[in-house]
Amino acid sequence: MKNNEWHSRIGFFIVVLMMSVTWSALTNAANSVREESQAVVVLRGLPTLDSKHSIAIVEMDPESDNFGNIIVEFEQPDIKEPLHHLYYSPSGRLYAAGLDPECSFAEIGLARDASGKPVVTKIDCIDTKGQMVGEDIMWHSVNGKDYMFVTFMGGTGGPDGGSIGVFDPQTNAVIKIIEARKSEVGEGKPFIMYPHGISAYGDRMIVSSTIHPDLATGVGNSITVIDLNKFEAIETIVVEAAKPVGFPSSPVEVIFIRPSMVPGVKPAVLVNTMFGFETWRIPYNEADKTFGTPVVLYDGVKSGTGVPLEFYGNDSELFISHALPGVVKRYDLAKLPDLVPSGPDIKAEAGAHHMIFFTSKSGRKLVAVQNNLLNLGNAADNDPTDIDFIAGVNAHSVTVHDLETGEKLGTVNFREKYNKGIDNIEGLFSSGFVHHH
Repeated sequence: MKNNEWHSRIGFFIVVLMMSVTWSALTNAANSVREESQAVVVLRGLPTLDSKHSIAIVEMDPESDNFGNIIVEFEQPDIKEPLHHLYYSPSGRLYAAGLDPECSFAEIGLARDASGKPVVTKIDCIDTKGQMVGEDIMWHSVNGKDYMFVTFMGGTGGPDGGSIGVFDPQTNAVIKIIEARKSEVGEGKPFIMYPHGISAYGDRMIVSSTIHPDLATGVGNSITVIDLNKFEAIETIVVEAAKPVGFPSSPVEVIFIRPSMVPGVKPAVLVNTMFGFETWRIPYNEADKTFGTPVVLYDGVKSGTGVPLEFYGNDSELFISHALPGVVKRYDLAKLPDLVPSGPDIKAEAGAHHMIFFTSKSGRKLVAVQNNLLNLGNAADNDPTDIDFIAGVNAHSVTVHDLETGEKLGTVNFREKYNKGIDNIEGLFSSGFVHHH
């Protein structure tokens, strides 16, 4: 064989080999999974549809062929009420507050299998020492020691129950139960009742007084200040003006605006009142650790919205979800604690609640909004869990929107697709947002 023929054949084989390697790389890239656009969700079984509570991983990118599909699902242990809110610890461990007295706080096993695929491996219920109906979770350092705090709306029981569990963030053991029953502390003394929202700055923690877990016994109208040096309630502040639906204001989520969130900011507490339809601001004087007079920043009655729920944020905006009519308002992060609009409303669906932020396959910035308050049923479906008001703020969906314009790009209705409601949404492996609490 002549040298030039040999060189030609060698060259041909090299080209073929390179094409094969390139094609293989392209194929692998096409088949790779973008975990950034996947969400961990809490799914609630609906009694009339014979479905089970579970934790699932779902694709949320409307540009994906798998949009709305469950990738992994893990059924909850056989307890009556579902898990509720998902939270990641600073070290990446996944936790969930729960509605059932038998499992009001749990750690979720979230890992990768041998192929690298994300999987849910377990749901371990944590001993709360009798505290019931977990809501919000927060990690905070006090005097150089790290703690995990959990609000329990039912506390250790009773018509004016409610507690904050102080846990060891490594072992999950209860260190202390913070309680201050209104019926026991005395007239005019600070109390803790039906706590839900929680936030902290330095050695001061704020919790809200929302509603008794049975949704009938009582409704709160205040927030309580806790001294974290002593783990004691030191002040209760009323945040209530008009009563548009005839109930007390029911403060739900709170956020302590602080320098770590907005450099140079004057610290203040923002409070959403679920039945007051308002967002309040309470100034904080860092020098003497006192709180000023609460003022209404946003009036939902005047603005045509109701049931404000969550505070979320990215690196430039603060987002507040309003269950009625189902909208997310957005504000300039740098202008906090004032609420200065920063863009168009995100028009979701009834029950707009939790949210995550991510990018699409093409690089488009997106927000996914979970549209449900409590996923209870309604009388039209002969559902025994019906509470008319709550059934009206449950779309049982997640809507995905262009973050810049608010345009709705896709909807997943979990009731129609999976016979389940969706109670919470979180980014997979702690992606999704910057500020919460």
